[in-house]
Amino acid sequence: MYNKSQSSVEFAVLASFMLFVVVGFFAIASYKISESKDESNMKVSESIANLVYTEVEIAKSVNDGYTRTFSLPQSVNGIDYSISLVGNREVIVDYLGYEYVKFLNATGSVHKGDNTISNSIGKVYIN
Repeated sequence: MYNKSQSSVEFAVLASFMLFVVVGFFAIASYKISESKDESNMKVSESIANLVYTEVEIAKSVNDGYTRTFSLPQSVNGIDYSISLVGNREVIVDYLGYEYVKFLNATGSVHKGDNTISNSIGKVYIN
C-alpha cells in the first residue's frame, strides 16, 4: 500500500514540475515575441525619421539652388503614423505609441506624401 501512494505522490510532483516548466517556457516565449514586436515598431519610427534627416543632410551638403522632392509613405503596414517638424530643430515620428526624435536644422514642415526640400542661401527649407 505504501508503494502505491508513494508513486502517486511522485507522479503528482513530477507532473506539477513539468507543467511549471512548460508554462514558464510559454511565458518567456510570449515575452520575447512581444519585445520583438515593440522593437520592430520602434525601428519603423526611426527609419522614417532617418529618411527625413538624410534628405536634410544631403540638402545641406550641396550648393545653393538644390531642390528635390521626396516622398514619405501614407501608412506603414496599413497603420497610420504621425510626423512633424518641431521648432525647425527636430523631426518627431509617432508610430503605434513609439515616438522617435531626430535633431536636424531645417525650416518649414514635413508631412506624409510628397515633400519638397531645397537649399537656398545656406538654409534648408522643407515644403
